Amino acid sequence: MATPNNSMHANSNRIFRSGAFGLVIAGLFLRYQMITGLQSPVSRNPALMLMFIVLCPPSLLSIAFDAEVGTNDFYVLWAIIGLLNAGLWATIKRLAIKRAQRRSS
Repeated sequence: MATPNNSMHANSNRIFRSGAFGLVIAGLFLRYQMITGLQSPVSRNPALMLMFIVLCPPSLLSIAFDAEVGTNDFYVLWAIIGLLNAGLWATIKRLAIKRAQRRSS
């Protein structure tokens, strides 16, 4: 039987992993955009772009703050987007855990 302390530790690990997943998704989206940039012979796949937008909603900030690829502003913007997406995914996981705990009690 799991003790409350072990359960809290396991939940913290799950939340952390979800946050890391959000950060990785933002990084993959950034990398995909750099590979398929304006000067690239590889064109962007609309379905893949939509999937990235669904998995990384903070990426919509990149439209509002149209930073030029390769500039410091671009990398700062995407660092912020990555952190926001990590926080979003961690929050979603935390809420899901709380909901599951309420159902089981």
